Amino acid sequence: MVLPVIPQVHLIPDAEIPGDPKFKGLKIVRFQSNLDAQDAYLNHRFEFQHELSRRHMINGATLSLKGASPHYRITTLMHPTLRQFIDIVKYDPSAPPIEDFEALGMKEAHDQTQQDFKGAKKENLANFKQYLVEAVRGDRSAYLPPISGWQSSEVFDDTIFVTLDESNPMALYGILYLPKKPVMQSDGQTQTAALFQAASTGVAIKGGALDSFGTTLEIELNVTTEEAGQSFADRNGRGSKKNKNLVAQMDGSSALAKLRTQAIKGTIFEGRLADGRSVGATETATKNIVDLSTLDQMLMNVVSRGTKKPEQIKHYHVEPLLPFCREFIELLQELFGENWPDPTPKDSEPYRRLYIHGWAFALKAIAITYYDSRRDKISPLSSPIGTMSRDEHTTADEAKEAYLAATKNVATQDPVVPLEELKARLKAIEWLRYRKHWIAITGSKLDREGRLKTRTIKDGTPQGRQVVEGKAENTAATINSVVNKILSATWKDLTSKIDAKF
Repeated sequence: MVLPVIPQVHLIPDAEIPGDPKFKGLKIVRFQSNLDAQDAYLNHRFEFQHELSRRHMINGATLSLKGASPHYRITTLMHPTLRQFIDIVKYDPSAPPIEDFEALGMKEAHDQTQQDFKGAKKENLANFKQYLVEAVRGDRSAYLPPISGWQSSEVFDDTIFVTLDESNPMALYGILYLPKKPVMQSDGQTQTAALFQAASTGVAIKGGALDSFGTTLEIELNVTTEEAGQSFADRNGRGSKKNKNLVAQMDGSSALAKLRTQAIKGTIFEGRLADGRSVGATETATKNIVDLSTLDQMLMNVVSRGTKKPEQIKHYHVEPLLPFCREFIELLQELFGENWPDPTPKDSEPYRRLYIHGWAFALKAIAITYYDSRRDKISPLSSPIGTMSRDEHTTADEAKEAYLAATKNVATQDPVVPLEELKARLKAIEWLRYRKHWIAITGSKLDREGRLKTRTIKDGTPQGRQVVEGKAENTAATINSVVNKILSATWKDLTSKIDAKF
């Protein structure tokens, strides 16, 4: 028997691929502009083409120069599926991998830049995972920012890029051969951990989301531990935090946003909410009654006495909770609507200069008193919120059914005062800020001499009226003081027409 002769193919070693000085020495195969490289690649004569167990082959990647010369950063942008994302990144920041973690210097970088998932961050992670699960299930669109990560300089020599389009010298398009080593986050730590957790849920696995859910990942190459620390400092030490009102204004898909929109539709609040762009809800600005963030907190007080977080409100909670939110908004309109004019009538004062009920702390307090007057009806609906631990394994209909079933097993409490009694009290209360009873609760401003600060307000007389200027501090202590007084046996103290003395 004669054995066939197997032809020997000489493979081009990785070491013979030239490093590009412009890209910090990265090995680049110029497929588009070098015909010899093109022929070798098409005929699988490169060594790296036969070593896919060592590298990820990522099609449709963009290799870019970021920043300014001579300190360019080398980044590569890709769009992996959820399964590919988990496989490429490897590094779950909430449970860092043992393999290669210390060898690549990532342990030191982790200790410098990565925050442990404890307390509020742990809760944020759970909420982000639920957001992803809702997107997988089809409840909402997923608006995910690109995750920024980096790979250690220790494996840069093993990274190879094949160019398919070189028309933009600052951004080459092609195929990335990335070492199968962990990718640590520069930005998006919580989102990354949430993606790892969402990928392991039953709804993602059963629904095929691992291969159909799209993400965007940008990886900086050739990063040292020191550079990773500097990147973290630069990203987190500059600029300001997000404006909550602006975020709320842009948010139209969350359950709380839908609850808010439906609750205020057609009421005095519609079109009179500060959104972080226009004028706010200050003492002299009368256009907006409250800002969006305040209204959201008011509604959370209505539906849970402030014990739940906005992220825990799901779409299947909206229908049962909406009647109470709507009733509360209409109550405020009935009681105070005529006192919130815009613009301010001639020879009058802006309403927040006159009335306690124009301020955030008072409205939040009234929301709590409303909950206490309806807690026999609301608490069964709010108690199960945030406790559905297996929600990610269910469809939207199954989650709703489980929630409604849970509401039937909640022990109820009698109202602190009946709703009609609360309405009567709120209507009878003297809400002028300068009344003696409100100054006793809120305190007063002081002048430079440490004496009670006064102001002359327009009251229809030629000389005006001199009154004590009360504070309007939006603190938990002030809010609770207002709640306790309205619901107490001595609530009639708040009906006095006596002004604070100065």
